[in-house]
Formats: sequence, C-alpha cells, structure tokens
Amino acid sequence: MEIQPRANKNRPAQQSTKRAVSTLRVAPGLSASAGADKSGRDPRFDAVSKGAVDEHAWRQKYGFVFDKQREEVRQLKSTLASAKAAAKAQHAGAPGAKRKRRKRGASAAALPPHEVEALKLELSRKSNQLMAHDQAAERQRLKSAVRKKEVVAVAAGKRPYYKKAREIREEQLTEQFQQLEKSGRLDNYMAKKRKQRASKQRKALPTYSDYTT
Repeated sequence: MEIQPRANKNRPAQQSTKRAVSTLRVAPGLSASAGADKSGRDPRFDAVSKGAVDEHAWRQKYGFVFDKQREEVRQLKSTLASAKAAAKAQHAGAPGAKRKRRKRGASAAALPPHEVEALKLELSRKSNQLMAHDQAAERQRLKSAVRKKEVVAVAAGKRPYYKKAREIREEQLTEQFQQLEKSGRLDNYMAKKRKQRASKQRKALPTYSDYTT
C-alpha cells in the first residue's frame, strides 16, 4: 500500500487513489496482532450462559415488565373503545358527535380499519402473554403452598407425601374454576372450551377426499 509523503509532519497520512483498497485491511498507523482470535463465538453456548432457568426468580425480578404490559393493555382497550364510539357516532350521523369528539380529544377520533385491526391483534397478543404469565404464576403459587404444607407436616413428625403431577393439576383446575366463577367468566370459559372441543372433533372426522382416494 503506497503512502503519499506528507508536506507537513502534522498532517494525516494519505493513501494513493491509484491502487484499489482491499476488503480486509488495517487502518494506517495500526498493526494487526498475529495471535488475534478470528473464530466466531456464540455467547449463548458459553459456560456462563449454561444452566437451568429459575422461572420463579425470573418472574420476581422482571415483574415490572408485566405490570407495564398490563398498563399497555388498558390503554389499547381504551383506544379501541373510543375509536369504536367515534365510528358509531359518525355512522349514525349524530348531531352531537363532533362536540363529543372535541371534548374527548384526539384519542376519540375514528381510526382507519387497518389501524383498528392492528390494535386488535396487538391487544390479543399482549392479553395472551399476560394470561400465560398469570397461569404460570398461579401454578408456582400452588406448588409453594403444597411445599409449605409438606414442610409443616415433616416438622410435626409425619412422613412426607409428595403429590403426583395429576393431583397438582386437579388442584390447579379447581382453583381456576373457582376464580372464574367468582369473576363471572365461567360460562364464557366453558363455551370457549366446548367450541374448541367441537372444532377438534370436526377435524378428526373423515372427509370426502378420504373415501375418493
């Protein structure tokens, strides 16, 4: 690589433009170390990253993420409700629609259909994530309660009894049904389960193509 002589020692070095610069090159004034490690490294497979993940500790440490997500879900629901009310008022041609939108602000303006669909998808995604988080937290709470009972029983001189996974699952379902019944969502939950079961049964039925092939 040709280096043009400098008119002044304080000026930076200039390379000749008559020679193509290689893709792998060293900047002027620097030198590549001979023992540099040029092999790639994936940090996911390092010794530090190995080991089982403690979900309970992780949820306690990053619980603020789910709190923020709940706030986002509330904002999405409010935005969709305001947009739905504004669209309904515009469609009905109510005389007080403009006055109401002016009082509520820009959030109550009617949104385009594609934006409404995008908000619905985002709301569904975040709601499903929160539901999965709540279910995992409930399972962990039941396991902790069972473990505490076992510790108390052992301290009292009784033999420890380790419940089977089936028994723990039954307790979780019982607790879930009780919570749904208290919140008044049991009927909707059962209707959704029946619809899912019927859909699976329809998919399992033989079709016309099965007989013709």
